[in-house]
Amino acid sequence: MEKNQILGRAMDLLPADWSDGARLAVLAGALVVCFGVPVLMMIAAFGKKRPGKTAASKMARIQPAAAAADLNPEEWVAGDIVHFDRQKAVGLIRCDRVKGHVRFQAAAFKRAPRVGEKVRFKGRYGGRRKPEAVLVEPLTKASRAG
Repeated sequence: MEKNQILGRAMDLLPADWSDGARLAVLAGALVVCFGVPVLMMIAAFGKKRPGKTAASKMARIQPAAAAADLNPEEWVAGDIVHFDRQKAVGLIRCDRVKGHVRFQAAAFKRAPRVGEKVRFKGRYGGRRKPEAVLVEPLTKASRAG
């Protein structure tokens, strides 16, 4: 194929008194600007280092969790199961008194728990570590009394 067949329409848009070499140079420059520059900008963006978080922002994020986590690990706390993964046998409990979701192992149950089921639990709730329920049992009338 001839270059005039391939680039015919684009070459017709440029002034007729320009030489073929000048027209070709202008088209090549337009292609570089339209396609090459955005690709180079994306490559440069992936290579940039992101600014790190400052110590003040890290402490501001930790302090609210530590304030809400002053629970006694021996105290029973009640909550609802919001997620349970049967393959990993791990679930999450939501409780108003503990910041964030509390993780638990399904081995604490005689049968698989259901989402929405009410439970009571004891565990670690510290602000610098992920809350985890060590002892979990279904909330029944007998467990509410004691």
